[in-house]
Amino acid sequence: MSKEKFINEFKQTRTAFLETLAGLDEREASIATNTAGGDWPTIKDIIGLIAAWEREALIADEMIKRGEESHLDSINAAEFNQAQVATRRSWPLKQVLAEFDLNYDALLMAWDEYEGEDGPAGPASWEKDQPGSLWPLIERQQEFGREIARRRGLAVSFE
Repeated sequence: MSKEKFINEFKQTRTAFLETLAGLDEREASIATNTAGGDWPTIKDIIGLIAAWEREALIADEMIKRGEESHLDSINAAEFNQAQVATRRSWPLKQVLAEFDLNYDALLMAWDEYEGEDGPAGPASWEKDQPGSLWPLIERQQEFGREIARRRGLAVSFE
């Protein structure tokens, strides 16, 4: 997949994800919902988790640009997720959404700095199931967007 197609997919997924958040208020965002795994009990937790992973992708991008290795592969996802949810649990929804928006804009700017098809992991950055692929950023939004749409009774397509 080309860098341009990846970025377009990322933007389309973000647009669909934002549809699931339309009209969301602090009360609804903070309601604990029992899910099969019970890992993400509130919508605010889900938004915060996406923002946290995007922040880590930005940190990794800066590391790579400095000639260092990305730290992403060394992160224990379960521990990271738990810590990030706990960190943001006391934040107001407005703050979580602000981080979410800022990281999105920062990612687009960071990727724009790469020439041609290059990316943090070279052309593999834009390909699914490749080492260094950025696809988990899209897949996470699709998965969690479907969950939010289900909880809110919305018909939002992520395909």
